[in-house]
Amino acid sequence: ANPGPRSPTLASRFVSVAAMNDSMMSTNKKPTGMKGKVHDLATTLQTQNEELGIEKGHMHTIKTENASSTTGMQGQLNDISRYFKDDIQRMEQEFAVQRRLQEAENVRLQQQVTQLKGEKTSIHQQVIALQRRIEEIEEEIGHE
Repeated sequence: ANPGPRSPTLASRFVSVAAMNDSMMSTNKKPTGMKGKVHDLATTLQTQNEELGIEKGHMHTIKTENASSTTGMQGQLNDISRYFKDDIQRMEQEFAVQRRLQEAENVRLQQQVTQLKGEKTSIHQQVIALQRRIEEIEEEIGHE
């Protein structure tokens, strides 16, 4: 976030004062008193500003990596979702086919059951008719 053209910040004033003091005191003497404290404070502020800039860069990198990671994970989730939807649709279609086959088999078996019941009834009637005929024959034989 660049503040744009504004009045110099307090930190930049200290840095410029420190730079002026450095140029005036190029004889390796440490300034003492108020100038020394201002110089030390300006140096500390400059160091902290540089560290802040580095940390902002790290934060930007982390945000960028997080955004791309999130996008990649969303893509994977979308792929998994699509896979499961396709799989469920395939299973539903297979189930529908199996259900139709089972219904056809049930109809065929029901027809066979009906046919067998008819044959059983017919055979039972024939057995009864044969038992009567046997009784008739036994009576005829018994009377002779």
